[in-house]
Amino acid sequence: MSEENHYEVLGVRPGAPLWEIELAYKGRRSQYHPDRYAAGDEAAVAWATAKMQAVNKAYAVLKDPDQRERFDRTQASAGSADPGPRTERAKAPEPPPLRSLREALEGLEFSNEPFERVFVAPHIPRKKLQGALDSYGERLRAQDVVVLIDDTVFGGAREGVLITETQIRCKAKFEQAEIRLLGCLTEITAHGAHIRIHGEPYITLSVPNADDLRRLFRAVSHYLQEIN
Repeated sequence: MSEENHYEVLGVRPGAPLWEIELAYKGRRSQYHPDRYAAGDEAAVAWATAKMQAVNKAYAVLKDPDQRERFDRTQASAGSADPGPRTERAKAPEPPPLRSLREALEGLEFSNEPFERVFVAPHIPRKKLQGALDSYGERLRAQDVVVLIDDTVFGGAREGVLITETQIRCKAKFEQAEIRLLGCLTEITAHGAHIRIHGEPYITLSVPNADDLRRLFRAVSHYLQEIN
């Protein structure tokens, strides 16, 4: 699997100066930023996230003189190499596929004391999941949900948190749902009942166990740092 051409990803010429690369990056970032696709379905968000990751990688390589020089040498070598009729070009090993969030959270256990309120697929109660989807899961399917946090006293799950492979959304009582896309995040933390995204307040949960929340979001953040 050949390395993606970073110049083509940003839409610049190979000899482009840094200012041109930075200008192209800003344009691509605006074009593909997953927040623009938040109202779409999971496929659209996943597509935009993949595009944004490629753009970020291309910019990281081309803005750094040493990385750019190595990339240029690789491209030149790949373009000039001629294996001939009897020579088979050695194939670089393909990188291992990234884990899904579902795989990253597999086997995670919670104390769930004094109430069972944190659930990871495939062990999400159907009735709770339906309650959450009806309340703040617009355009989500049951099979999309990887994590459900129920923040209701009586267990109806109409307030709390839903996490899919591409987004996290929350719903507090008497508040509108708030959606953030995981492709733009690297840190979600739990400080007691307070959930923060990159240090900024996101939602305060009153029912789930604080240790369960801390354990869950530590694993989620580790996964986000792997993929982003």
